[in-house]
Amino acid sequence: MAEGGLKLRWAALAIAVYLALITVIARATHMPYVLFPELGALGWVIFGDARHPWARSPVLLMLTPFLAAVLGLVITRHLPYGPVAVLLDVAGSLLVIGALRSPIAPALSAGLLPLALGIHTWTYPFSILIGTGGLALLIKLRQRWSRGRVSPHSEGTDIGPAPRSSLPPLKSWAPAFGVFLLGGLVLERLIGSPLVLFPPLLVIAFEMIVHRQHCPWRGRYFSVLVVANSAAVVGLLLVRTLGVVPAAASLAVLATLALLRLARLPFPPALGLALLPFVILQPPLAYPLFTLAGSFWLLLVVAVQEAIDCGDQGGDQGGGQEGGDAGSDGGGFAGDGGSSGGVTGTA
Repeated sequence: MAEGGLKLRWAALAIAVYLALITVIARATHMPYVLFPELGALGWVIFGDARHPWARSPVLLMLTPFLAAVLGLVITRHLPYGPVAVLLDVAGSLLVIGALRSPIAPALSAGLLPLALGIHTWTYPFSILIGTGGLALLIKLRQRWSRGRVSPHSEGTDIGPAPRSSLPPLKSWAPAFGVFLLGGLVLERLIGSPLVLFPPLLVIAFEMIVHRQHCPWRGRYFSVLVVANSAAVVGLLLVRTLGVVPAAASLAVLATLALLRLARLPFPPALGLALLPFVILQPPLAYPLFTLAGSFWLLLVVAVQEAIDCGDQGGDQGGGQEGGDAGSDGGGFAGDGGSSGGVTGTA
């Protein structure tokens, strides 16, 4: 237990230092999107758990967000922000993930970011590649170092590449995901900001709807809402007081990880909410309210989907097993968190 806690402290320090370095590169090259908000979640999981699929897929870690970023940029350059552009963007990013059988869900955020922020420069996909490429390089160096120090009596961390990930059947998640997207677009029109459908929200939705049986934070709706929007407030305050500087990026990471630890919540996407203001030209004071609206809508969709799932399972089992099955149904998601590829250990 103590060893695990020490490992997580080193992971927190590592990602804080990495984000500070990335901020230096972004400022020096005048390529602000090198500070891709999802680097926080990716780095936290990769540094914290060498067995997680993200930490075992260095090529896909570079390729998936890059291709999604290219797709999102092309759509942004040819279509205005709206339902058609957003739906094409999300569908295209899902096709990239599915075609590559990639576990890198944060590619969804890379695809939507150009639309949400109005990015038109062709340097954007290559900016994303700098950050993810750095993480991929660190993965390869860690694997080489692990092979060099493994002994016959040690378990080691060189466990080979992750198995390719396949999307579940469309009918099991597409209706709920579609309702989430369409409702989010209605909210965006009513509230008047694309930040209602903020890019990290797609990653959260993907995990909670598409991979709902293995989502480690599913069922903890209130905690997710509080931590996510607290992280948004932290990121906004740091940018508006300190600016986009290395110290602010590091503090955003460390403060968000402290919130996660306090809540005992395995929820890496919160780091994306804290870092998103760093790539917004003038982040509005209402940013946390926009993220609150989007997060609340997603959690409402997930709660309804969970109720439908439970009803379907109860109807299928039927007969004399109904009472016992209902009891096991109620606690199902709490146990599922432990099987999600090691993400639960990162809280």
